[in-house]
Amino acid sequence: MPPSDGHPGDASGPVRGEAPDGPSASPAGTVAVGEPDFPVPPADIVAAARTAPDHWLSVTDRHWQGESDDDPAPPWAVLGRWRSDSRGRIVLWEPNPDYRPSPAARAWAPPVSDADAALQLAATGYGPEADVAEALAEAATVAVCVAADGEPAWTRIPGGAHAVPVFPESPRAPADRLPAHVMMTLPELLGRLPPGRDVMFLSSSAPAALLVRADELRARWEETTGGPAPGTPARTAGGPSTEPGTPSK
Repeated sequence: MPPSDGHPGDASGPVRGEAPDGPSASPAGTVAVGEPDFPVPPADIVAAARTAPDHWLSVTDRHWQGESDDDPAPPWAVLGRWRSDSRGRIVLWEPNPDYRPSPAARAWAPPVSDADAALQLAATGYGPEADVAEALAEAATVAVCVAADGEPAWTRIPGGAHAVPVFPESPRAPADRLPAHVMMTLPELLGRLPPGRDVMFLSSSAPAALLVRADELRARWEETTGGPAPGTPARTAGGPSTEPGTPSK
């Protein structure tokens, strides 16, 4: 399957075909050659069709990467597929309605940091959300939105809870277009989060955001540094703690 940036004409790389599936009747949802919406097939697809007549040739988004080159792409990472006829000519294009466009396919700007890159991938379904918290824990500083008094600014999120908006510093963003903010290390930020308050991480390069739980950030910080994160409840030395009136075991 050739990878792509979001348009079937952007394909490149090795091609994997699918076995013929019977008579060449046009399936529903396909666009035939000569029709107004038929996209121009890329050169590597045309070349592959010549060696694989009467086959389907799938196009995979560039951002998807398997454990190996032989791993099949999940359905949501496939833009669609081309059909070759019995003479090895491209005659049909079938878009995939379940395709999820990657950051590149959405024409998002390059990320400005590792955390920003992790957010772009998580927002489009190409990476796990846990990678965002891990990247934030490894980042030196983050821009924290503040109110007029210099304290963290809070925004209400669905469900009624509150979170402080933060974003990665971007050298491309004009200073006069950024919200009021101060740069903080993650320990400084965590130390100023009241109980029950979390972090809303905003991308500086794309229209994407992700709610990151404060407890998850503390856990990732402790894994990264080996020490307790600010705001973590202190543990007393000795045996396990018990509630008043509860006998120890």
